[in-house]
Formats: sequence, structure tokens, C-alpha cells
Amino acid sequence: MIRSFLPLLLLSFLSMAGLFGKEALPATWEQAAEAYQNKQYTEAFDLYQGLIKEGQVSPALYYNMGNVCYRQNKLGLAILYYEKALKLAPRDQEIKGNLELAKNQQADQIDPLPPFFLDRWRHGLQSLFSANTWSILGMLCLWIGVGGLVLWILGKERKQRKWGFIAGISLLIISLIPFYLSNSRAQFELNSGTAILLEKEYGLRSAPEEGSKILVPLHEGVKLVIIDQIGDWLKVKLEDGEQGWLPEKSLAMI
Repeated sequence: MIRSFLPLLLLSFLSMAGLFGKEALPATWEQAAEAYQNKQYTEAFDLYQGLIKEGQVSPALYYNMGNVCYRQNKLGLAILYYEKALKLAPRDQEIKGNLELAKNQQADQIDPLPPFFLDRWRHGLQSLFSANTWSILGMLCLWIGVGGLVLWILGKERKQRKWGFIAGISLLIISLIPFYLSNSRAQFELNSGTAILLEKEYGLRSAPEEGSKILVPLHEGVKLVIIDQIGDWLKVKLEDGEQGWLPEKSLAMI
């Protein structure tokens, strides 16, 4: 009786002391969701921001943060977090819909250049699955390929050995594709090489200095590709191909 009671007492004490981090997490999510439902957007923003600062990463977290920022009329931040959510869940139609809604309210409507068809195919393929899923598919192809070669070496019938060799070599070569897509997907999630302008208005500069010529006036929410960096300035490219310089502090990486 005493032996069964002590672990239960210890578990209750640790839970009350807050030593189980996972117990606090649902409450924080619940509090943030409740604050959002009650239109307490400042509180919801602080709660979701706290989760992000703790190192949590998920499409749902970024999507919810995007919704909060949108309600606060923080268009640049809303687009940033919708883009972050979409990077992790590229096939989510709800995220895509809210991102398009936010983009339609931008002051700058930039017509993007059509991507090179190989880049479009690669991005489309890598977006089908997560990096882990692509890696698992690669390992399956690899091991089945190895099995085919084993059959080629140890098979007793000529036909078995022939098909074992063909299947083994083919799958070993094919396994390179999911491994490449896994690495490409992981690199993209780690660093997409793109950023969002958070300043309400800032001019794209011809050189990395404040006094340089303004090429294009830009507004919050514009998506940019990072090309180079000199000091605190980043060379960027707009979706229509226009290039120039912006201070690093005016941008946030997706």
C-alpha cells in the first residue's frame, strides 16, 4: 500500500512544481487560442511569441501567429509567418488561402518572373514529402537494390540472377533521387534564402549605404531573395528580377 502510494505522491508533487514541461505546453496553446477567440490579440501574440522563443517549430504555430498578426494589421509579420508555415506544410490549402489574402492587401503588387522549369519541378517534388520521408524512401530503394544484387550473386537460376542484377542496379541509381530531394528539402527548411520586408516603407538602394539612389520604393510584406551581403546590408532580388540593397535590420528571414 505504502509502496504504491509513494510514486503517485511524487508524481503529483513534480507536476505541481512544473517540472514536466510537456504539461505546461497544452495550457499555453490553450491560453493563446482562448485569447485569440476573445479578440485579445496582444495577449495572443505574446503567448505565441513565447512558444516560438522556446524553440518550438510547427506549421500550426506559425499559421496561428500569422492570423494574430493579420488581426493586428501587422501585414509584414502576417505574411512572414504564413510563409514560414507554408515552408513546413507546402500543400496546406488553408495556409495558402490566408497568405494570398494577406498578399492582396500589399501596397506593392509585383508580378513574379516564371521560374526555370527544372527549379519548378525540383521544388514541386521536394514539397511532396518531408525530408525524413524522402530519406526513408531512399533507404528502402537502397536496401531493395542491395537485395537484388544479393540475388544476382547467390541466385541459382540464370533468370533470377538477371532480374536481380537489373533491379539491383536500377534501384541503387533511383535511390539517389530521394536522397537528393531529402537533402534539398532539409536545406530549404533550414534556410530558404528568402526574406520579408517588415518596414512600413523603405527604398531599394543602388548601393549598400543610406545615401545611395533609391531604385524602387517598397512596402511591408514584399518577398525578396537574398543574393549577397556586405556588412549590415543585403543585396536582394525582387520577384520581378529587380535587384538592389536593403539594410539587414529591415528584413526577416523566412
